[in-house]
Amino acid sequence: MRVLVLSQYYDPEPVPKPGELAKALADRGHAVTVLTGFPNYPSGKLYAGFRLGAIKQEQLGGIQVIRAFEFPYHGKRVLGRVLNYLSFMISAPLASLVVPPCDVIYVWHPPLTIGVAAWLIARLRGVPFVYDVQDIWPEIALLSGLLTRGWLVTLMAKLERFVYRRADYLLVVTADARANLISKGVSPALISVVPHWVDESMFKPGNEDLRSRMRKQYGWEHRFVVLFAGNIGMVQGLDSVVMAAHQLRNGKKILIVLVGEGTDKARLQGLAEKLDAQDAIQFLEHQPIEKIADFMAAADALLVHLKKTELSRYVIPTKTIAYLAAGKPILMAMDGAAATLVSAAGAGLVIPSEDPVALARAIETLWSMPRDALLTMGRHGRDYFEAHLAKERAIDQYEEILRRSSDKVVPRNVSHPARRDRKHSADQGY
Repeated sequence: MRVLVLSQYYDPEPVPKPGELAKALADRGHAVTVLTGFPNYPSGKLYAGFRLGAIKQEQLGGIQVIRAFEFPYHGKRVLGRVLNYLSFMISAPLASLVVPPCDVIYVWHPPLTIGVAAWLIARLRGVPFVYDVQDIWPEIALLSGLLTRGWLVTLMAKLERFVYRRADYLLVVTADARANLISKGVSPALISVVPHWVDESMFKPGNEDLRSRMRKQYGWEHRFVVLFAGNIGMVQGLDSVVMAAHQLRNGKKILIVLVGEGTDKARLQGLAEKLDAQDAIQFLEHQPIEKIADFMAAADALLVHLKKTELSRYVIPTKTIAYLAAGKPILMAMDGAAATLVSAAGAGLVIPSEDPVALARAIETLWSMPRDALLTMGRHGRDYFEAHLAKERAIDQYEEILRRSSDKVVPRNVSHPARRDRKHSADQGY
């Protein structure tokens, strides 16, 4: 099977799924090509060692990667985001002219505009595309505060339905996300719920020597460290975390550590200074994914936090799966499927989001627990991960869906998704 992986974000950006899927498929004998942008996420600044151009071709891990131009930006200005998204939406179909032949396209969403590029490339190539919906748009843009209701949101909602109707198959990570797509007119037979995965070998519980070295390096000795690793943006709602640190200050016994970059980091650092909470919270720069595993091994508990919005029903932050694999207690400060997952695993505590008092109390509860109890929570999380969320299990599902989709014949240069299926009825599902 010849697979084109289309994603605006790719290695070395901290969005591991497209790269891990590409490598896993290549390891299984499939011919894989990647079409992506120039790395600038999450800072919005072009990564060192790269120069912008129309097209750049390279080999990463034995996989051909073709990079198409995009306007680097990931800040709070709507115009900058629009230029970033539109530039890749336009350049990707043009760059696809140098992509080798493929049988099916795997598309990693967000942003929403990647769906337009996918549709154009699929029509030009006469091949189907499988659309992996990680975020529900335009809801996430509204809930994050990036956009307010108006003509642009209305346009995005119409664009969303346009893309969904033209995808040959869609993937989501929660049952509520599937219901959301069905409410927007997508056939239930064309949507599967497939969970996130992480490389379990990368996130195995660390050894004591590594833990000691890391804690000494970052000044964590004799502290109970609660780690948040990932994007520090508006949708995470981390004001409550800084305010919880304010309540935990002065004792020197507890430290909250935020590792990563994002549009809200500078403001949160200012808030921590304003609240005189610096002795209870530490901001560290973005780390490569392999290094993040070391930070998790050195921490005592791992934090997930998301704004209290409807979005919680539709997403499971990828860090949740990595936390389970790391075998550490999880403090889940959000509702929805992710909270249900941690409760089912018996892997930690679940509290409401955006409640700094509850967060501070939960951290103190974990700090006061016997070490054996914390180890048991972590072991439960790792056991649940191995039983239900291992990478190979998810890759099997992706491979089967891509294979079945590749059996479809898609007419070239058509604007309506009229398709013939060689082997499978459109209402059969996978």
